[in-house]
Amino acid sequence: MVDGIDPGMIRPIQPSGDPGKSKGLDKTADGKSFQDVFNEAINRVNELQLGANKAIQDIATGDAEDLTEVLNQVKQAELAFDLLMQIRNRLIDAYEEINRMRI
Repeated sequence: MVDGIDPGMIRPIQPSGDPGKSKGLDKTADGKSFQDVFNEAINRVNELQLGANKAIQDIATGDAEDLTEVLNQVKQAELAFDLLMQIRNRLIDAYEEINRMRI
């Protein structure tokens, strides 16, 4: 015969070690938080976009002569933006999945 579940037997999951002290799981190896890393990535993509726009303006006004360099800058900015959007989409999917979980 199986006895019922005693609610006193169920305890919340606690991290191992000192419960009052975080083990730094929210930090990367170099001490940056995820928010810092993501903000840096956004800023880098923005710099690439601005550089590509400047290169396009330079080629349009005749200040730049190397079309391949301009095309490389535009493609690099496009790829960086696409990667950032994919990361964003994955983060949103993960957030929505966590919200759908039942507690």
